[in-house]
Amino acid sequence: MIRNLLFITVYVGLLASTMSCTWDQMTPTIDCSLSPVVVELLETQGTGCGAANGGFTLAATGGESPYSFDSGVGTNADGVFANVQAGVYAVEVTDVNDCTAELSVIVPNLGGVNLDEVKTNDAGCGSSNGSIEIVASGGEEPYAYTLDNGSAQADHVFSGLEKGMHTVVVADQLGCEISQSVEVLSGVSYNSTIQGIIENSCAISGCHNGSVFPDFRSFETIQARASSIKSRTANGSMPKGSTLSQTQIDQIACWVDDGALDN
Repeated sequence: MIRNLLFITVYVGLLASTMSCTWDQMTPTIDCSLSPVVVELLETQGTGCGAANGGFTLAATGGESPYSFDSGVGTNADGVFANVQAGVYAVEVTDVNDCTAELSVIVPNLGGVNLDEVKTNDAGCGSSNGSIEIVASGGEEPYAYTLDNGSAQADHVFSGLEKGMHTVVVADQLGCEISQSVEVLSGVSYNSTIQGIIENSCAISGCHNGSVFPDFRSFETIQARASSIKSRTANGSMPKGSTLSQTQIDQIACWVDDGALDN
């Protein structure tokens, strides 16, 4: 009788220990690195000033078809985009397993102003220290620079920006315009900030140390589940048994919003 009670006590203790981490488990995801999606630019057609008669054609391989091509101005399944204005288009290709690949496509102004380079500086997490610098050429100077449908300015630098997506437009004296969507990052570093938070709260002293799926001792695993980590740290359901400061929660969110970079 005593032996049976001892067995039950040990079993219940082990069960409780296991169950304490089970709610931290997440559904396994497909490893996109095993068969990555690859996107290729096949053809580009420039456009006349102020016209929308440019275009480009893309092809995708790898992953698992069918694919979806999203250019920001339309989505299709064949990778052919016509009747577009001059600009720089960030195209994302997604396969049936939600594995993605990205490619930047330039549709140039024929005889007008074009973008040579767009540089950004990080904004900081919760700060407005970001900036965008535009380098343009062609057409007829001086150029007029516009950010996010604001007022035009002669200066090619925009400062005091928060992290996030911004749209820049450059116009020349001939009436030609070219635009590009630009992302200003927060600049939160995984190596110097996020890694320590996750290791101390989840991968070493927490549940995800190899005994419970997923194993957060691997950067690839953390990166693949970055969105879930962001949402669960924000709502307080993770990490189990400890509490993050609001600053740490914000840093995780900023890092994930930057694209969960290995930086």
